[in-house]
Amino acid sequence: MFNDSLTLTTDPAFPWSLSYGGAGLVLVALVLGGLTLWTYLGASLASARRTFIVLCLRFLALLLAILAVLRPSFAARDDLKTPSVLILLVDASESMSITDEYSNLSRWNAQKLILEKCQPALQQLRDEQNVTVYLKMFAEDVRDYDQNRVPDGKRTDIGGALHQLFQEHGQERYLRGLLLLSDGADNGARFLATAEAERWRRRSCPVQSFSLGQTTTSSKQQDINLVSITPTPSPVPVKNKLTVAVVIDAPGYENALVPVRLFIDDKEVKEALVEERLTRPTGNEVKLSVNAPDKPGEMKVTVKVEPQLGEVVQGNNEISTYVTVAKEGLSVLYVEGKLRAWEPTFIRRALTDPRIRLDQLVRLSDDPLSPTEAAVFRFDKQHYDVIILGDISARRLSGGDPAVLARIRDQVVNHGTGLMMLGGRDTFGNGDWKTFGKPLADILPVDLSESDQAETLVRMLPTRQGLDQFVMRLAADPKKNQALWEREDLPRFTGYTRMGRPKLQAIVLARANDALTGAPLLVSQEVGNGRVLAFASDESWLWTKLGLPKSRDGVAMHGQFWKQVALWLAKQEEATGNVWIKPDARRIPAGDKLGFTVGLRGKSGLDLHDAEFNVRVIGPNQAEHALTTNREAAGQRGVFTRTELAGEYRIVVRARGKDADGQDISGEATSRFLVYQDTAELARQAADHEFLARLANAGGGKALRAEDLPAFLADLRNQPLPQRGQKVELYPDWRSNRLSGFLVVYFLLFVAVLSLEWVLRRRWGLV
Repeated sequence: MFNDSLTLTTDPAFPWSLSYGGAGLVLVALVLGGLTLWTYLGASLASARRTFIVLCLRFLALLLAILAVLRPSFAARDDLKTPSVLILLVDASESMSITDEYSNLSRWNAQKLILEKCQPALQQLRDEQNVTVYLKMFAEDVRDYDQNRVPDGKRTDIGGALHQLFQEHGQERYLRGLLLLSDGADNGARFLATAEAERWRRRSCPVQSFSLGQTTTSSKQQDINLVSITPTPSPVPVKNKLTVAVVIDAPGYENALVPVRLFIDDKEVKEALVEERLTRPTGNEVKLSVNAPDKPGEMKVTVKVEPQLGEVVQGNNEISTYVTVAKEGLSVLYVEGKLRAWEPTFIRRALTDPRIRLDQLVRLSDDPLSPTEAAVFRFDKQHYDVIILGDISARRLSGGDPAVLARIRDQVVNHGTGLMMLGGRDTFGNGDWKTFGKPLADILPVDLSESDQAETLVRMLPTRQGLDQFVMRLAADPKKNQALWEREDLPRFTGYTRMGRPKLQAIVLARANDALTGAPLLVSQEVGNGRVLAFASDESWLWTKLGLPKSRDGVAMHGQFWKQVALWLAKQEEATGNVWIKPDARRIPAGDKLGFTVGLRGKSGLDLHDAEFNVRVIGPNQAEHALTTNREAAGQRGVFTRTELAGEYRIVVRARGKDADGQDISGEATSRFLVYQDTAELARQAADHEFLARLANAGGGKALRAEDLPAFLADLRNQPLPQRGQKVELYPDWRSNRLSGFLVVYFLLFVAVLSLEWVLRRRWGLV
């Protein structure tokens, strides 16, 4: 908006812009007037009237010239406001039709009236502070607000709505806030609402809640209702930790202590049993944990609560879903003996993968293991596919307990765990491994006959045997693979640990500086059921510098090397191509749609982009539905919408493609999901203001009543973002680069005045 008053400004041209410019213009006017009078004073044809007219025309031309010199303009200033975004999220679920608001209004109609009152304040935010206002409504999903809609959504999925909006607007530069209007009867099953609110808070966008409805509204039923079940991660790698989170409503059973049981494929997991006190009538969150099976496949996960005395409905005391156990899952233990910045950090980054669970333990003294540390080496409770030893002595690793070393050896020799030792001041011959650490020294692929560090620039070069091994295969083509390792710009190590001679059955995969005669840098050996690697360096992180800043070739190389190390140690490098399916959810209400992603993975573990897919969905009545998929950024995506019938559905995917080595691969995979008849929305009659308060607290905002929204918006107008400056409009704009109509008319007027003065003097014989 422009200011009500305009400011008169001048912009004199040089030299009139100098301090004496004004006086100079007055002097010019006086001289011109004096010359005119002197010229015509006493002339026979110059009457007083004619002289006066000529004098007036000359002064008018002079005035026009002076205006062109001074360039006066009216300046209109507009303060430029930093553009920002405000999001209003309005509940359109079926519970909003409950009539428990003032004047016997439904929650939805009360909400509509409040939003109408807010329109002037919202418009002022748009006009005065350059705020973009997004008005959205949600139930099962998010869409633009429609005041004429009947609130009929079958879910109050607050977590899903916050997640979807974050995907759409989370990267906006300036977020003023997210304002949620709801009764708080959250029953979303896809995303935890408080966790999503925390994401907005970390983005410096507070989540404010405005509650509707009455907390005393009730259907007068006592009931235990398992509202949602969320397993994470999903899919879960074999042997990895699986956490199952359930939300339990318990109206009439507040503060009751109930056993919550976990079942895998209909068999109870006794160690996962928890006794939980249900402190609230709605929204009690319970988490149960279990280790995933050691075999891949799909498992059914069920959580049950025993029926309580006086419970009206008992059919909602259990809830089920499905989880895929991925066969390529890896559990890795990485143990360090000191705090180091580079190699451990980059190894962790390289092994960051949904299929890999990486546990890290740092021991800073030789003291006995604490109970928490000792539990890491109780392999009967927690199995590891790979154990990586950083710069640590045998005594520090074990806390002085030889049994720890014996258990690690047993895992390698008898249970197939892979073991790797890195170079360092306390490893190989430098530490106490030949004496105290003999149980592990005996299975290392080097004899530890040397010690100390070689302080010299080192280039890691694969041996002829090494080039054929999976660990060193960074490209499918052998020539390209060798060329990659021999690149002149591949960063060198600044030294390495002397490991001694390779043992008889060992294979030297890489040497220092010379592939034939150099000191061994990477040596492998199979011992019993396991595999062992000895790596003389702890500076592989230097490879990440390759190609910077133009490319990230080194980052990709480093990541691939360490993933292949882990796969080889775990004996998973020969995994053939396989088909995978990832549904967006495993449990959806009837009538909802299910999105899913499919893929075909090659031997290297990477997805094949040119694979072909045949997808079918088989319903509970055995009816088959053929689906098409499309390539998107997230992968090959499909959507299934025929979910009217409750029951178990199966997604069956067949795929085929060519691997990186040109070989044809194909496969088939199946994934199940449940469709249930959703009655949860109206089962909870009472509004849950306590939940909205927890949500606002997690989102860094405040919990208010809906009728406080107009005052909140008015207060928001008094808290503008910093201004970017001022926009100034000049009328007229003398310095405009374009030929404006004003300048053309002004020039023609100036010429007309001069011409008229000359014509009159000519006619009167004064020329």
